Amino acid sequence: MTKKRFLLLGTLALLLVSFGCNGLDRAMTSHTGVVARAAGLELTVDEAADLIAQNERLMAEPEVVNAVANLWVDYVLLTTAAARDSSLALVDVGPIVDPILEQQVFIRFNEEVIKPDTTLTDEELLEIYQRERPGTEIRARHILLSVAPDASAEERQKTLAEAEDLRAQVVAGADFAKIAEEHSDDQGSARRGGDLGFFSRGQMVGPFDEAAFNLGIGEISEVVETPFGFHIIKLEERRGPTLDEIKDSFREQARANKVMQATQTYIEELTSSLDFEVQSGAQSIARDLASKPETKLSGRAASRKLVDYKGGALTASEYLDFIRSRTNASTRAQLAMASDEELESVLIAMASNEMIMAEAKKAGITISEEERDSMSAEVRGQILATLDETGLREIEPQNGETEADAIGRQVNSFLAAVIRGEEDLLELGPISFSLRATLAGEIFERSYPEVVRKLLNRDSTPSAPSPRSPLDDATELGETEGE
Repeated sequence: MTKKRFLLLGTLALLLVSFGCNGLDRAMTSHTGVVARAAGLELTVDEAADLIAQNERLMAEPEVVNAVANLWVDYVLLTTAAARDSSLALVDVGPIVDPILEQQVFIRFNEEVIKPDTTLTDEELLEIYQRERPGTEIRARHILLSVAPDASAEERQKTLAEAEDLRAQVVAGADFAKIAEEHSDDQGSARRGGDLGFFSRGQMVGPFDEAAFNLGIGEISEVVETPFGFHIIKLEERRGPTLDEIKDSFREQARANKVMQATQTYIEELTSSLDFEVQSGAQSIARDLASKPETKLSGRAASRKLVDYKGGALTASEYLDFIRSRTNASTRAQLAMASDEELESVLIAMASNEMIMAEAKKAGITISEEERDSMSAEVRGQILATLDETGLREIEPQNGETEADAIGRQVNSFLAAVIRGEEDLLELGPISFSLRATLAGEIFERSYPEVVRKLLNRDSTPSAPSPRSPLDDATELGETEGE
């Protein structure tokens, strides 16, 4: 049963990034026995510990508690919204719908304004194929004379001279494989006469990759320097699909590249005179919002300009909307750690995109209310279908339960199954932000240590290994992304 749909974006790590910190007011709450609250329900410390204990692979760590708490809030809110209104009218699906509709506007803008020429004759296609050789792999040998990172200029020059001498020998006819066995510092390939096997473009370090793919069969390269040292490369074989084998798909890719190049040229010409200016402090704001996309902006903070340009500006609110609906956890983590120069490029690119949408509007290219309503209905329908697949719409109060109690029981049961690895995790992506904006949901981080303490104090009775849980990926991603 497939539960992944285009509207369910991101990974569980999205939750770890998105809702890690909810402010001093929440941190200081007196509800130390409550981990989360949503739609009138509470996730207690004991319940949170019970959920995490469903899989012994999960570590007793605040990051895991955080992920579970946020999953619980999101699914309680989503299930509650569906129970209150079967059309999900309470849920703002704009963060999902808007990027889809924007892409449609951009496609129409390309077709009606930029009008790229996508005509390709067979001769032009052959020329592109011969230049790019898609899918090509080569088999090469190499001889490496390594150089220490802290080597002196004299040491480097001496190693280079040795490499030049070895190259002269193999060019003169000496056995390349034998020379590699005797002299190469790459012990793994040296045992095979320097043979590296087959590899495709991009698998080797840049200078090596460029030199190797530009060789003819049997040809020996000049001495190539990389961070590993000095290489001598010999091309042994080249293989890949013929143009006839991939002609149709390659033609479509070539056409797509022509569209992209024409679009890029158009944008560069259009924006060259707009004088984009990244405002002072904009990079710091961009980092903060990328690390805390749950931030609520209003008033002056929301309207603060990050990029100013002739005829418009990119505001903090617009940037926040963008990272919520169009980025995932990994991208946001990269933005949060990016340099000022990298963020300046990102912000200018976002301002350029905003300007293109404004140009499209001027050209009369817009999305009608009927189209928006149709897409919104489709998205809501897919959300409801997903809830049906999980059983989260089968809310039947038992033994005097209220409807809210039944929702809490059903969500807890679903999350327990997810944590045990018995159910797929439904990744809500931008819907998480919409739910929090529409319905009340709180996370009480002050309770995390108590959950951890309860988990650590549980009896550690031997049991069979638990299956891998999606939360394993969440905590691993959290460690590598610095969440």
